[in-house]
Amino acid sequence: MSDDIFDTLEILGQPGGQSLHLRFRGVFEGHQVTWDARLEALGSKDGCNFIEVGDDGDRGIPLHIGLRVARIDEPTVRKAVIMIRQYKRLRRGRHEW
Repeated sequence: MSDDIFDTLEILGQPGGQSLHLRFRGVFEGHQVTWDARLEALGSKDGCNFIEVGDDGDRGIPLHIGLRVARIDEPTVRKAVIMIRQYKRLRRGRHEW
């Protein structure tokens, strides 16, 4: 992975599969936090994309992102991290689109 954004991530798995666990820093509720994220490829399943923000945990704030993509590859990881870092009004709970 050659993009600078990947230098800021702790990837706990191998991109290219149906899910990927990673940790990264970001701002949430006005504070620097560690996101303990799981990205999931939803494929063509019924339903929509979602973000689910949990309560603070030992390893950071749990973050589950479901995306209607075939697999969690490097471009998908990049876009998801940028999306979370730029999402100004993100709140706890489940958000669908």
